[in-house]
Amino acid sequence: MSVRLYDDAIVSKIKGWIKDDKLRVLSPEDSTRLFQMIANQNNDKPLTLPLIAISRNNEIEITNNSKRMLTYDGLTLKANEDVSLHIDAIPMTLNYQLDIYTRYMSEADEYMRNFVFSIINHPKLKIQLPYNNVDYIHYAYMRILSTIEDNSDIPQKLFGDQFTRWTIRFTVDDAYLFSLPYTDNVQIVGYEMQIVEKQD
Repeated sequence: MSVRLYDDAIVSKIKGWIKDDKLRVLSPEDSTRLFQMIANQNNDKPLTLPLIAISRNNEIEITNNSKRMLTYDGLTLKANEDVSLHIDAIPMTLNYQLDIYTRYMSEADEYMRNFVFSIINHPKLKIQLPYNNVDYIHYAYMRILSTIEDNSDIPQKLFGDQFTRWTIRFTVDDAYLFSLPYTDNVQIVGYEMQIVEKQD
């Protein structure tokens, strides 16, 4: 599914920014199973900090819900006499949340600062579509939301000891659901053309 491709691109981008080997990054898929992972991997022992958890909102906003050329007869990627491969697309907006968990406030503050600068200055995502053996590249951009929240005082069952949590929210406004179907080409054969001069 196209949404998962954006998740993977964001996780890869964020991991590329991190220079600290002990900092673990959880993908949206892992973040939804965070409590189960803690119990299974640590035998109910406290999870090691620092930790970055990336999650995506369950709701996806389809920004165009009507039929257009883009949705059923998009860009032709390749064609021969018999078939054509098109890339059809439906625009959508994806909303993400990046949670920074650390033991100390100063550590969380430093990570938060670095992530805000990185998202604002380097927002470009590279999305590679693997469908039908055509590695089409699409670029999208992260846009950070204006409010960054310190959630340290929210009750959590995540960690037994005190911790600090910063939340950064961002969107991908120029995301698309993609479809790359092969379609049969229609040929007109055995026709005759006659040019008639127009007369008053």
